Amino acid sequence: MNNKIMPKTALLSVSDKSGLIPFGKFLKKKKIKIVATGGTAKTLKGAGIPVLSVSSLTGFPEIFGGRVKSMHPKIVGGILGQRDTDKEEAKKNKIGWIDLVVCNLYPFESITKNKGASLEEKVEYIDIGGPTMIRSAAKNNKWVSVVVDPKDYKKIQKLIGGGGVDEKNRLKLAGKAFDHCASYDRTISTELESAALHLRYGENPHQKAFVLKEKHDSFGLPQAKQVQGKEMSYNNFLDGDAALLCLHEFKKPSCVIVKHGSPCGVGVGKHSREAFLNALRVDPLSAFGGVVAMNKKCDLSTAKELNKVFFEIIVAPSFDIDALSLFSKKKNLRVLALPRYKPKKSFGKEIAGGWVIQETDLSRLKGGALETVTKKSPTKMQLSTLFLAWKTVKHAKSNAIVVAHNKKIISISGGQTSRVDAVKYALTKTKVPVGAVLASDAFFPFRDSIDLMGKHKIKAVIQPGGSIKDQEVIEACDEHKISMVFTGTRVFKH
Repeated sequence: MNNKIMPKTALLSVSDKSGLIPFGKFLKKKKIKIVATGGTAKTLKGAGIPVLSVSSLTGFPEIFGGRVKSMHPKIVGGILGQRDTDKEEAKKNKIGWIDLVVCNLYPFESITKNKGASLEEKVEYIDIGGPTMIRSAAKNNKWVSVVVDPKDYKKIQKLIGGGGVDEKNRLKLAGKAFDHCASYDRTISTELESAALHLRYGENPHQKAFVLKEKHDSFGLPQAKQVQGKEMSYNNFLDGDAALLCLHEFKKPSCVIVKHGSPCGVGVGKHSREAFLNALRVDPLSAFGGVVAMNKKCDLSTAKELNKVFFEIIVAPSFDIDALSLFSKKKNLRVLALPRYKPKKSFGKEIAGGWVIQETDLSRLKGGALETVTKKSPTKMQLSTLFLAWKTVKHAKSNAIVVAHNKKIISISGGQTSRVDAVKYALTKTKVPVGAVLASDAFFPFRDSIDLMGKHKIKAVIQPGGSIKDQEVIEACDEHKISMVFTGTRVFKH
C-alpha cells in the first residue's frame, strides 16, 4: 500500500479559503504547479503565489456568469486519465495530468439558513463543477490525491514532504471526498423537498405527495395560475397533464376530458362551447368527476355548460370575468389559467433500482404517410375523421380503440388487456352509427376484431400495421367492405 505519488500539478478550487495562502506557499516552495478557478486564483495571486487560471489552461473562458468554468476535457481528463494506459491519448489531445485536487463546495447549507433567500438564489449555490472534480479525483485515487477539508492541509503537506502521498492515504482522502459530496447532496435534496409544493395528498389520501416546479422554459400545469378551488392532488396533476398533452394535438377550438389518466371525451368545434359539448357526448358518465382542458378562452356560455356537470378541474388559457363569477359558486372547483402549454421532450418514471426514461411521443401523422392496404379507399370525410380518431387514440391507455363519425369522437376504449376486448368495449359502450370509423393504437393480431367491426357496420379503419397476420386482417376488411389504412407507427401509451 506504499506506492507514493509526488504531485506535479495541483488544481485548487475552494469556497472555504481558510488556510489557503499558507498551503499555496507550501506548494510554491515544492515547485508544484498551481491551477486555480476564479476566486481561489485571485486570493493566491494577491499573496504573490504564481497561479495558472483554469481559463488559461483550457483556452476557454468562464461562461454563464461562472456557471461553467471547470467542466472541460483538459480539467476532467487531466484528473481522470489513467497514467499508464491513457498516456498516448492524453499527449495527442494535449492533456496534462493533475495529481492533486483541492476542492470544497459552495456553502449551500449557509444560504439555506437565510430565510430571506429565494429558491432561485439557493439554486445558484448548487455546485456542479466542484463535485465533478472531487468525484473524478476520488475515483482515480490510484493516481490522484483529493483534499476537501482545510484541516487536512497539514497532513497532505507532511505526506508530500515525506516523498509523496501513499496509496493508503489516497484511499482515505477519497473516502472522505465521497462523503463530502454525499452530505452536500443530502443537504440540497432536503432543501428542495421542503421548497416543493406539498399537495393535498397522493394517489390515495394516506399517501403524501408534492410537486416541484421547473422555472426555465416550462409551461405546464405547475406553472398554471390557480384562480380558485381546493388544493391540487397528485392525481389532479397527472390527469391535468394528460388532458393538456392530448389537447396539444389540436389547433381548432378543442376540449379534452380526462378520467384516471386517459381521455374519456375529445371534442372539436367552432368555439369552446361546441368543443366541450362534443367532448361530453362521448361518455358523459365517465366525464363525471373528471378534468377538463380547453385550448381557447372559456366564455360565459361555455361556463354555463361546464357548470352543469361535476368536474375536479377546469383548465383554459383564460376565462371571461362572468365565467369566473359563475364558477365561484362552486368553491371546491379548481379553476386554472394556463396561457401557454409546452410538452416536455422526454419524461421518466422511477422504478426499484433506477429510472426508465423515454422521449415524449410528439409525432404528427401526415397524409402522405398513410398506406391504403384494402381494395376500398376511405372517402374524404372518412379520412378526416380517421385523422381525428388517430390523434385521440394516441392518448388513450393501451390497448386503445377510438370510434368516430363525421369528424366527431363517438367512443373511447382504453386499458384493455386484449385487442379484441378493446374493440368489443368501444363498439358496445355506446350506440355506434352506421358508417363510423375506427382507430387502433397497435396492429390487429387476428381477424376477430375486423369481424366485430363488420357486425357494427364500421366503414374505415386506421392502424399501424406490422402484424404477421396483416394479410389475414386485410382480407377480412375486404370481405366486410371496410377500407383500411396503415400509419406505420405504433402509439402505445401505458
